[in-house]
Amino acid sequence: MSAQATPPSASHDTTLSVISGLFGGFLGVAAALALALIIIPSKQYVSLSNYLQILAAFAGAAAFCYCYLRHEGGPGLLWGAGAFALWGIANIARYAVVFFGAGTFTFPSLIDMGFVAAILLLSSAYNRLYPRKQVGGPILLALLFLMLVVPLAILVTGGITDKALVILLYFFACGSLIITALNHSFTEHPAALAGTILFAIAFMIYPILETFFAGNAVLAILGPCVAAGFSLIVLGLIPESKETPRAVPEQPVDSPREP
Repeated sequence: MSAQATPPSASHDTTLSVISGLFGGFLGVAAALALALIIIPSKQYVSLSNYLQILAAFAGAAAFCYCYLRHEGGPGLLWGAGAFALWGIANIARYAVVFFGAGTFTFPSLIDMGFVAAILLLSSAYNRLYPRKQVGGPILLALLFLMLVVPLAILVTGGITDKALVILLYFFACGSLIITALNHSFTEHPAALAGTILFAIAFMIYPILETFFAGNAVLAILGPCVAAGFSLIVLGLIPESKETPRAVPEQPVDSPREP
């Protein structure tokens, strides 16, 4: 091999560094957009936020696919790629409905089922990424119950309606996502855990605002929060750039050749 040839591990490390830099940039843009929406609310910022969410979702799906192919990260990365891609497709469909004049977007709709399915798919991905930590069952059940208090209270006070049931679905999916992360070593990956919590909280607030505070300016802040959540999840779950891809095992330098 020529002395100038780039070893596969170096190329892999460079690609992972580019991925980390890209999602670090997404995170910075999301923070700037959130600040702009708080200080100077504008439809232009909302549009940029929507584009950023979709871009981060599809870029995350591509990053997970790359890491699966080059790092042998297991099927969990493919499930994560599917979850990100499904969320991106559902979000595009949400705006395509309005753009092509098929009607105005109302909550709840079939598109919400796409969001819920993406969240549940991401939870399934977490089950396949890291080993179970055996966190106390009663603690997790208590945490899930606390997350379901709000939708259950809405069902009791407002009756069984389509909006109340979809709110319950969102809270159950997001609660399951957080609990799965806590129960699968995510405390050792703080960026991924922080992104998961931020993403889940945004989607627990979203149906409440759509149901009771439609048109409220706070709803626009959720977009950058979702994009930031995606970015943190990717940054926390992709392999460290210094690691050697498992698909290219290291060979001893001075190992004797077979006769």
